[in-house]
Amino acid sequence: MTSRDQASKTWVYRFIAKGDTSTDTVVESALDLMGPLEVNPQSLVELNGFVADGGDFSWKSADDIEKSTVRVSELLQLIVSLREYQYA
Repeated sequence: MTSRDQASKTWVYRFIAKGDTSTDTVVESALDLMGPLEVNPQSLVELNGFVADGGDFSWKSADDIEKSTVRVSELLQLIVSLREYQYA
């Protein structure tokens, strides 16, 4: 397991503990945990749109958690690529 994978799992466990499952809530929580970070409305629409393609997150089984971990990892990569993050 790479350090990036381990970091993603750490984030996932935070989302599980908070009970976050909706895509909007996971995006907001990720932004909050990374800063808190405020992004422009267009960036927020793009982040929400990206994760919405996969539907709500699920933490019910090991397979669900694994799939959601991949999505969280991709979301975090998008967040750190945002101008707002880079200039925060």
